[in-house]
Amino acid sequence: IVKNNDEKSALELNVYSDDMNIYREIYYKVRKMFDLDTNFEKVKAVLNKDEFIKKLLKNGKLPRLPAAFDSYEFLIRAILGQQITIKAATTLASRIVERANILFDSQIQGLDYIFPNIDEIKSMSLEEMGITKTRIETIKAVNEALENGAFSLSTNQSFDRFYDDFTSIKGIGDWTANYVAMRGLGMVDAFPAGDMGVIKALQKEYGEIKIKDIKVLAEKWRPYRANAAMCLCL
Repeated sequence: IVKNNDEKSALELNVYSDDMNIYREIYYKVRKMFDLDTNFEKVKAVLNKDEFIKKLLKNGKLPRLPAAFDSYEFLIRAILGQQITIKAATTLASRIVERANILFDSQIQGLDYIFPNIDEIKSMSLEEMGITKTRIETIKAVNEALENGAFSLSTNQSFDRFYDDFTSIKGIGDWTANYVAMRGLGMVDAFPAGDMGVIKALQKEYGEIKIKDIKVLAEKWRPYRANAAMCLCL
């Protein structure tokens, strides 16, 4: 359980497990999840060169770049969310969890199930849950590619390497690759140029703008384009 500790102005992490070996792994995953190790002064030194981004900062502070605790779960959720609303994607993900029926023995209210891993999803049917045939085929292709090593969910790779490998899979386009890299893996140079939050924020400043022009504009935010995206979307 992670919660805010007002007295110490810090996050408080409580881990309940009989296996001592997982404590350190969870500790580092939570640090990544809440973006606790970023040198924000270094990032600001780049982004503050752009007056537009600079004026978006609240009290001169950069928003953190939160990353998913489970990259694989986020990957599946991102595929489900292609071209539909967040609410609809959440509904589809919930149906997968309920069909997998992997119960979570915990006293934490609201956490009744565990999201299935790659083997569990491969062994279950995704039919008749409202998931389109195209999305089901994409999930199958991604699972196969992940198992065959065609791409990796490791954070110890460059964004460009991940992007090239991931987009080589049928059904994975620019938005999905950047979204997974940014929010699933915490890669700071990912940039979902086609995200509606990014587009709307830039339209306020530049008027109607095409995605190809957004990508050109974002070049000056390298290597922290994901941090710039967070500024645009908040």
